[in-house]
Amino acid sequence: MRLLRQFNAVVLKVAGWVVIASMAAIAIVVPYEVFGRYVLGNMSMWGSEFLQYCLVWSSMLGGAVGLKRGYQVGITSLTDSLSPGPARAVQTVSYLVVLVFLAFVTYYGFEQVMVNRTQVSSTIGIPMSIPYLALPIGFLIMFFVTIEQLADFLFAKPVEE
Repeated sequence: MRLLRQFNAVVLKVAGWVVIASMAAIAIVVPYEVFGRYVLGNMSMWGSEFLQYCLVWSSMLGGAVGLKRGYQVGITSLTDSLSPGPARAVQTVSYLVVLVFLAFVTYYGFEQVMVNRTQVSSTIGIPMSIPYLALPIGFLIMFFVTIEQLADFLFAKPVEE
């Protein structure tokens, strides 16, 4: 468990820095594009595509970082209305459903990356596997974070009422 925690900490730190770099790039390129369009009357060819890819990467990795920090919205009305035993069972099942979903989208995300590995983006000219890779990597990080959260939940001392 300690190894998983350390792995997640390192991966999430790297993901956080990638999110910061992506958002910084967006914050620089958007004003550049606006200036180019309205002042110079000339936009770059690559700006729109680059911004889309930065947004995809920052969204997926930011979602993984946010999952670890508890930023996602949760609806707890069902578990709040149950006694501790059944509430714990429902919460465990919900973690398992999320893990199955994350495993599914990670697998098919990597499959999509492989299918599109020879396709090249229209303006930047990079392999489309680079932007597509954001999804399975983001979901894979979320998978490992969810395993850590499930383990913490299962091995935590139940609260006495």
